[in-house]
Amino acid sequence: MNKQEAQKTVVAIMAAYPNHYKHFTTFEIETLVGVWESCCEDYTYEQVSAGLKIFLTSDTKGFPPSPGQVIDCILKITKPEALKMSEGEAWSIVRKAVEKGSYYAEEEFEKFPEPIKRAVGSPSNIRSMAMDDEFNEGVAKSLFERTYREMLNREREDAKIPQNVKQLIATTVMQLEQKGQKE
Repeated sequence: MNKQEAQKTVVAIMAAYPNHYKHFTTFEIETLVGVWESCCEDYTYEQVSAGLKIFLTSDTKGFPPSPGQVIDCILKITKPEALKMSEGEAWSIVRKAVEKGSYYAEEEFEKFPEPIKRAVGSPSNIRSMAMDDEFNEGVAKSLFERTYREMLNREREDAKIPQNVKQLIATTVMQLEQKGQKE
């Protein structure tokens, strides 16, 4: 999103929440535009507009959105279908794999959507559950669902980080690793 698009976004927000912005100075509005432009630079104007529309149509509190709230709305409509799967739905896929896991753990693991693969970890975990004589499905389900939920939350939060910040983090990590190797 560029500056002109950020201006249109801020104007739309100001129109929806006129009382909140009635005492804003020109400088404060320009700063607000800059914040929206910076925070939403990785998204198209169409995505931001759709996210804003979702926020506005579901807002019951009467306060204007922050960029992060609009980005949350964007992620709801743009995330892959596999990330929309509930914990229970994901567990049912894993449970079916466990039933065949004694012999076909690798094949079953490869069928998983990526989020489930990350939550399960490896085919050997499927095989372990399948071959465990004392397998407790309630415990396994609970552990999987917690891991799956935490992994989705982490991915959701990571998706919000702007690309330029991710690049800065990667560069910093690489510099620290190089510095550590020299010592």
